[in-house]
Amino acid sequence: MTSPDAPAPDRRPLETGHRLRAGVIGLGVGAHHAHAFLRHPAVDLVAMCDIRPEAHATVSARLGILSSATRSYTDHRDMLRNERLDLVGVATPDAHHADPVIDASGAGVRGILCEKPIASSVEDADRMIEATRRAGTVLLIDHTRNFDPAYVATRDQVEAGTIGTLTRIVAHLGGKRAMLFRNHTHLLGSIRFFAGARPEWIFAAMDHGFEDYGLEYRGEGGRDPGLDPGGTFVIHFSNGVRALVMASKGTPSTGVQLDLLGTRGRIIVGDQETRAWTASEDEGTLAPAAVTWKQGTGGDLGERLVPAVSHLVDLVTSGGRSLSPPEEARDVLTLIYGALQSQHAGMVPIRLA
Repeated sequence: MTSPDAPAPDRRPLETGHRLRAGVIGLGVGAHHAHAFLRHPAVDLVAMCDIRPEAHATVSARLGILSSATRSYTDHRDMLRNERLDLVGVATPDAHHADPVIDASGAGVRGILCEKPIASSVEDADRMIEATRRAGTVLLIDHTRNFDPAYVATRDQVEAGTIGTLTRIVAHLGGKRAMLFRNHTHLLGSIRFFAGARPEWIFAAMDHGFEDYGLEYRGEGGRDPGLDPGGTFVIHFSNGVRALVMASKGTPSTGVQLDLLGTRGRIIVGDQETRAWTASEDEGTLAPAAVTWKQGTGGDLGERLVPAVSHLVDLVTSGGRSLSPPEEARDVLTLIYGALQSQHAGMVPIRLA
């Protein structure tokens, strides 16, 4: 519910040269949001909010700015009431994304960058989508690789037909970090990004030892990696694309890697490199092809969020096609819960609403 003290939404057109006022809610991962806002030439970071009073000074020092450069709040509703913000980063714990997003949209904020997963329940995701649509607020979900130049350029190649019609996606993820509601969201977000259609069904098997994981969110925001298992999923999309997801803590971490297979070629895109092949006209055998498009951003999370903030500013000021809309983030959440249902029911296909 929108805060009763919030000002009425202000949807006046932005004037030429208008500088966008930004604030951040939640200063754990939100410190990276703050970094990305500071890096944009048209954005002024004016306020930061965290329930821990000491977080403001800690993050200010980490960012190399004076504490007095931004105002400190412990209640996001006070920040929204006082600051007339254009942009907000929401980086609260997973189960607490909905109220800040809904309150910010009701307060007239033009654009919101919200951490992934969009929420810990589909019901909260629906509330967020409805509220931001109603208010005319751009809601962008931080599936970080959706903004990475290598991934964006690769999707452009796929949509241009460079590898023919996309038919299959094989995705890999390893390492010991939290997976299901944490790094699986990166992998599934990228799969949804490339598939370009709604998922229709999924069947899944979690890592050994998690056969009785249950049907509820238990991730605790990734603080305990032992609560977020990996898993193997098969996903079918409405356009016929099928994806195989192989994520396991029993394999080394090489970052996210996706193998995109089309009727006339193949592209492997990941955190390390991008490679491509095209098929011969006669027997359809693959031969290496030059990758002439951009490679990834790299760097720490704050630097990798710079393209996300740049995209948010573009959407707010000029409109256009969102690289990470909330509806697609909702699909990612339904895939995770569909995987849990499949495991619980004996690894059977689950139809997704």
